[in-house]
Amino acid sequence: MILVVEGEVVGRRGWRWFVGVVAVILAAAIAVTGPAAQVLASPTWPAPPHLSVPSAVLMDAATGQILYEKGAQDKRYPASMTKMMTLYLTFEAIHQGKVHLEDIVPISSNAYDTGGSQVYLDPREKFTLKDMITFVAVHSGNDAAVAIAEYLGGTVDQFVKRMNEKAAQLGLKNTHFVNPDGLHDPNHYTTAYDMALLARDLIQTYPEVLDYTKIQDVWIRNHTFDVSTTNNLLGKYPGMDGLKTGYTDEAGYCLAATAQRSGMRLISVIMGASDDLARQQQTTALLDYGFMNFKPLPLFKSGELLDVTATVLNGVPEALPVTTKSPVAPLVPEGVKAADLVRTVEWKPGLEAPISQGDPVGTVSYRLGDRTLLQVPLYAAQDDSKAGFFRMMFRGLVHFVAGAVESVFKRL
Repeated sequence: MILVVEGEVVGRRGWRWFVGVVAVILAAAIAVTGPAAQVLASPTWPAPPHLSVPSAVLMDAATGQILYEKGAQDKRYPASMTKMMTLYLTFEAIHQGKVHLEDIVPISSNAYDTGGSQVYLDPREKFTLKDMITFVAVHSGNDAAVAIAEYLGGTVDQFVKRMNEKAAQLGLKNTHFVNPDGLHDPNHYTTAYDMALLARDLIQTYPEVLDYTKIQDVWIRNHTFDVSTTNNLLGKYPGMDGLKTGYTDEAGYCLAATAQRSGMRLISVIMGASDDLARQQQTTALLDYGFMNFKPLPLFKSGELLDVTATVLNGVPEALPVTTKSPVAPLVPEGVKAADLVRTVEWKPGLEAPISQGDPVGTVSYRLGDRTLLQVPLYAAQDDSKAGFFRMMFRGLVHFVAGAVESVFKRL
């Protein structure tokens, strides 16, 4: 693997000597083997499927790596994919202990009057929050989404305000919500990329959502009403267990889907398909492309120390160990090895002590040919306190002598 370091100098004692030795070795190798030795075979990136939809994304759920995108940043209407955010805030409130699955959710006249896809809630009925989650996740019930919004937010407007706040927090830069259900409004928009980000965060933070989105049908009202899934790929596509469909005349047919095979989970987003069959076919083609052509290449485990350190000139120590908070395993085409990747480390400019364990100090990215696969934040693996006066004075003397010696060798 080729290492490129940008920003601050990599903090290893003797780094300059190392660079010099490597330069000599490389020069000798080139001299011996000739120009042909400099030509490296470039791994081929698999040809993507041809999709007719205007917007689509294929993402690795583990890392957020993008395997395919088309019109990914184009603003479009999300329709009922909106409900992923409604579910996100619901599970967040449950985890915070603010509400419970067994709570009875009131059904207002506002929820009762909601149009579009619904389970025909009646204010006289009593359903739990768990029931309402099921109605939203399985049947895409707009009335249930409104009932949840009123229960959690007090009013729909207050809940929508929280939806937009959470969108900003999650980095959904081109998303704005007007309602909790996805019914059309010109100011209710998103992008395929933002929906993929939301889907990834939802299933990583609250994986229990998949226990609901994988349900194909459930009967309620004394077995007289079938709450059936709107995702017709469930039970058809191997490994699929979610996530959320969407449709309005303005949005077209949309689907944020997720499937897992052999421990690899992918997320696909399709927006603007012409009908449900096209939505299923293009989602299938996109997921097949991912599962058939890529595999994880494990490089670092979560919390494992990287083989580079950050230089903190006034720190104790000066060479600060760094790590990641998640595994580093980009998806690569078959046959690609770690040696085929170019790794670039970028440090935050002006790193100074004190630095606490877990503070962000830079990023590491991996490239295959001209394609960036992954960029991962780097964090301090330990505390680094500020060095005292005498330590800094001695360190400055050492650097001065090393620089002088290096200068002499350059003149030889």
